[in-house]
Amino acid sequence: MTEVRDLSSQKAAAAIDSSCQYGLFASSKAYKKGDTILSESPLIILKHPSEPDKVRSQFDKSCFAAKKKPSNDKDENDDNIITDLTLPASSTKDLTAYHIKKLKGLTIAAASYAMHRPNLTDETKEKLFQLYHPSTNSQGDGVSDDEKSALKLVNQALKICQQIADASLNRLVQDTKGADELVNLLLIYSCNAFEGGRIYHRLSRANHSCNPNAIVCGGSSGDDNDVSVLKAACDIAEGEEITISYLGSYLYAGYPTRQRVLKDSKYFTCQCDRCSSTVHSDLASCLPCPVCHPRTGRYLDEDVMFDDGDEGDLTVSYATPKNGMIAEERSIECKGCNKITSFNPNEQSMRKKKEAACVNYMNKAEEKVYDRLEGNDSVTSGSDGDKNLDVEKEANEQFYEMATSICGAKHWTTHFMNLSLIEESLANFQSTFMSMGQNAAEDAETMEELLTGIAEAADGIERAWVYASGLNLKTDPSQFLFDYTVGLARALVSLGDAKSQQYAAQWISKVEDYAAAFESDGMQKVVSSLKNAWKRHTSEGEESDKKRQKVVE
Repeated sequence: MTEVRDLSSQKAAAAIDSSCQYGLFASSKAYKKGDTILSESPLIILKHPSEPDKVRSQFDKSCFAAKKKPSNDKDENDDNIITDLTLPASSTKDLTAYHIKKLKGLTIAAASYAMHRPNLTDETKEKLFQLYHPSTNSQGDGVSDDEKSALKLVNQALKICQQIADASLNRLVQDTKGADELVNLLLIYSCNAFEGGRIYHRLSRANHSCNPNAIVCGGSSGDDNDVSVLKAACDIAEGEEITISYLGSYLYAGYPTRQRVLKDSKYFTCQCDRCSSTVHSDLASCLPCPVCHPRTGRYLDEDVMFDDGDEGDLTVSYATPKNGMIAEERSIECKGCNKITSFNPNEQSMRKKKEAACVNYMNKAEEKVYDRLEGNDSVTSGSDGDKNLDVEKEANEQFYEMATSICGAKHWTTHFMNLSLIEESLANFQSTFMSMGQNAAEDAETMEELLTGIAEAADGIERAWVYASGLNLKTDPSQFLFDYTVGLARALVSLGDAKSQQYAAQWISKVEDYAAAFESDGMQKVVSSLKNAWKRHTSEGEESDKKRQKVVE
């Protein structure tokens, strides 16, 4: 059982005040890893990519002059609406592409609410508006700068709706009470919505932690598609607060990047144990010590850069920042030489300046990699608006080289960019297999390239497993690496020989327990099939041998 408690008193909430902070607690029992804590359908979904035309109907037709053909992919339809929606030029002046996209998202959420508002029961609306949201009085006591930013963006979205709205959205925003209601709704959406715009009565009460003890999963096969399940990521004691991550894969990134994501997306500064602890280091951001391993310019020597461990003669010493340090304040400490390096532009000696500059280079690399991963960089797109895959791949390779040469083999930026490249490779393997069979000589060359690519992917994923495990989080590293591991196993099974398929089974063994506890029935079947592929191959081979023997006899 779970219980909503007031965080200030740690007592069960007798009445809900939307301006107060609450949390979800394990009230009357403890949970083991994998236990279901609760299952819940959303109160409302404020994005409806499956109904793009209905969403579009809430705006003046001129806002969608470049309407695309609807896709069968729901997420793509949602992206199409955001891409196609044209906001008034006056509302986007001096805004970054990131904030323009956020404004569009809020505007579309407003349209979704206007569409479904007439069908909401009084009980549903009461539960919805009880959820936490910042005060609409930006000058009020206790309003943080992050909350002021959220209110400013919501008010901008309201003004845009008043300019371009049609149908029920127009009627809502032109009414004073309706406009106030919409502002509160969009603040609730900003602070509480899950993927796809889903907002829940109890699940949305679960607070964030950068070391969460619970995971939100989809429902099992046969369940309602809109049911989400909260499961224990580790053992949870009775009375302990239940926390989840709002970060997605950035849970495995360094402190400044995690804070940036949370401030940009949820408008708060995280003060969880992982972020506020000055005892523990920011293990995701360790880099080769600038004192032990002086740079050539801003770049590491190649043997230090790749750190082949037992395969090399060099032992690389790593320096790590403390948690709780923003980029401008970071200092890094090396356990090997016991030296602390800080970014200080006023250092007098040239050696100290070069050492300090390494911290600044790391900060800049993190910013660039994050912008790359979020699509906020300046990589060229195709003339039709679609991404040029060759240009994208080349850019990812360049960013990977930058991260490795500045931050080293164990830094989060290196792993994230390498996994981005691996994701592209795994997606291409199957299509390459399908295209073979026309020319024996070309097939042999293609197979050699495939084997090299699969070996490189396996090496990168293995390094990522070591990295993720080394962060010592409560969540299983499989949450981060499940798709990559399964994708690699698929490629190995596709090679068709028993040895490769046995190797695939070894990889699947890393994630099978996680799949049994947290993945859908369908995915569990996939995992089982991949694990046992070599047994089927061996059995089929033995059966074939028996048939050949009978023919001989």
